[in-house]
Amino acid sequence: MPHATVSWELSVALAPDTAQGAYLGVHGLAPSIQRSIGPLAVTAAVATGPLDWTAFGAAIALTCMNQHCLVRRPLARTPLSVPPVTVSEH
Repeated sequence: MPHATVSWELSVALAPDTAQGAYLGVHGLAPSIQRSIGPLAVTAAVATGPLDWTAFGAAIALTCMNQHCLVRRPLARTPLSVPPVTVSEH
């Protein structure tokens, strides 16, 4: 549940105002695409041998690095939808 909350918050915060609905639609499709393409990709990598495992791992690593760079980019427009919480010592 924490992952889902953070994931949706990031998708809303990073989407541009002009195409926010499209971004959220793609975000909602991501798990379905993962479940349909993931088994095919792993099956293809297992069937073809160790060289494709290397290519498969490299593709996953590049995708993760790309995603990391996109998420770490500073938000130039509005802050997240939840205001920051401060904790008092009272």
